[in-house]
Amino acid sequence: MDNNTWFEVEDPEEYDEEPWDFDEAELAFLAALRTRAAAWRVSWASNNVSRPEDDSSLLVWVTLVDEERPLILGEWAVHFYGTHVQAGKVSDQLFNLHESYKHGFFRASGTADELALRCADWFESLLSRPVVRAEWPAAAGAIATRWEFTDTGEALLTSLDVPTDDTPPARRVPVRP
Repeated sequence: MDNNTWFEVEDPEEYDEEPWDFDEAELAFLAALRTRAAAWRVSWASNNVSRPEDDSSLLVWVTLVDEERPLILGEWAVHFYGTHVQAGKVSDQLFNLHESYKHGFFRASGTADELALRCADWFESLLSRPVVRAEWPAAAGAIATRWEFTDTGEALLTSLDVPTDDTPPARRVPVRP
């Protein structure tokens, strides 16, 4: 859909940091992931490649944003360890994952190519999910807001006190795609 590229590696030396030292398996994983992502038919999302603070894995992630606000709605990441991956919704700034199926968490083992394809399919599935911003009038002219996946109603983020009864929102605004 877009001409943006996926999972490009930024040069840390531009920021006076040490260069990445990706091994052969990590480079193969990235190459296969990029090749598969180039064929995606989804709206582009912010994405990145790096390492977690403890340097334990190759880390790739996507960030869903409400561009109109701009506000981060959530991040989903893959930790690649050479022969296995862990993937799911990010739970904190250190890119630890919610280890719950409810948050899309999974573990898989295989070759770099097999794992890249599995992770690319997972990212594509995530990025294909429509997101909506539901809004309700609140006190003093404020607006209570919940961003959610439209297909499941899973809340991504809320602001103010969203009604807990079945009161329908006054407005639903598509955010993605």
